Amino acid sequence: MIGDALNAFSEVLLPVVVVVVLGYLLRRSFALDIRTLNRASLYVFSPCLVFVTLLRTEVAGAAASRLVMQMLLVMSSTLLCGFLVAAWLRLIGPQRSGFLLTTTFMNSGNYGLSVTRFAFGEAGFQFALISYLTQAILSQSLAVYLASAGSNGRRAALTQVFRVPLIYAVVLALGLRLFGIRLDETQGPIAVGLYRGLRLVADATLPLLLLILGTQLHAQPKLEARGALGAAMLIRLLLSIPLAYGAGLLLGLSGLPLYVGVIQAAMPTAVNMMVVALEFDAWPEFVSNGVVATTLGSLVSLTILIAVVR
Repeated sequence: MIGDALNAFSEVLLPVVVVVVLGYLLRRSFALDIRTLNRASLYVFSPCLVFVTLLRTEVAGAAASRLVMQMLLVMSSTLLCGFLVAAWLRLIGPQRSGFLLTTTFMNSGNYGLSVTRFAFGEAGFQFALISYLTQAILSQSLAVYLASAGSNGRRAALTQVFRVPLIYAVVLALGLRLFGIRLDETQGPIAVGLYRGLRLVADATLPLLLLILGTQLHAQPKLEARGALGAAMLIRLLLSIPLAYGAGLLLGLSGLPLYVGVIQAAMPTAVNMMVVALEFDAWPEFVSNGVVATTLGSLVSLTILIAVVR
């Protein structure tokens, strides 16, 4: 078991850690404008990744729909748990919004896709893309709403959702697929050139987000709400595992799709939640610490989980 865990860490998690450490060293060596990096991720890189992924991903319909439902059930359950714990801790306004961002939205993109590819190869990666896209759409709609609602009210929060370009990237990609437009050789050289340009940006998204995560590790704000942070870690890293496994079994998932769905659900807090929290002032200090704490904790929890399911 120890040997399996060591193999899981060195083969799957260590490559991710390398990029995060480089981000840490970069922030330590230079004065970086983190807000600009965050906005580049939110408004350029992440939408390109989602657009390119949606446009070309091919997964069997039955498995895809079940993975979508599994992710929706897990996120709904962790959101409900977050609301209950936030009420118990008497968190309101921006504090409650930051707590919900930390517990509900997992890093199924830069961390999850990388880990899944190293753990299960391209077959597992294709399944992971479905879970990621579900989470990504919610992270740029529901997450923006929750973050903005903490300080701006519900109507203003709903308006903010439609200012995030990822929503339009999803609609555009689905519309192009509906009409059979894949921006490939059959549509001519201009279409191919457009796709390759967007693909270049999309390919840079995962390492960029890991670098951003590394920069956050260097200078963390002091946080007094240790109880809230501990509760958020328990929900995100531990409670999510039985929730995902139970939801997968309920939906009829088994084998590789089930394991991939569980691992994606057990990821630490999404890096782009720092971006959303900072942009909409949703307790960004807590969210930043939550991302770092859950990411460090996941080195243990995911190592054990991957060793078990492999």
